[in-house]
Amino acid sequence: MNRIKIQEELSDWLVDYITNSINGFSEESHTKGFIQQAQAFKKEDAQFVVDAEFINDWDYDEREDISEAEAKKYADALIKRITYLWK
Repeated sequence: MNRIKIQEELSDWLVDYITNSINGFSEESHTKGFIQQAQAFKKEDAQFVVDAEFINDWDYDEREDISEAEAKKYADALIKRITYLWK
């Protein structure tokens, strides 16, 4: 399993993962309005969320790196927050 360095790589990894995941939502499993919002979601939007959460959630973590699975779990929680009110 890949490891992601918290201070050097995690922020960029999260932005890319969140942006790609949201932009990749399919019409089969979401409403038209939801898909429109997902398609309009930009990398800058993901960067804003990651910047707002990163220091509180990771700045005091003393580990050097985390597994990709842990990073995905964290990113998926952020995606749920981002898309919570989308219809």
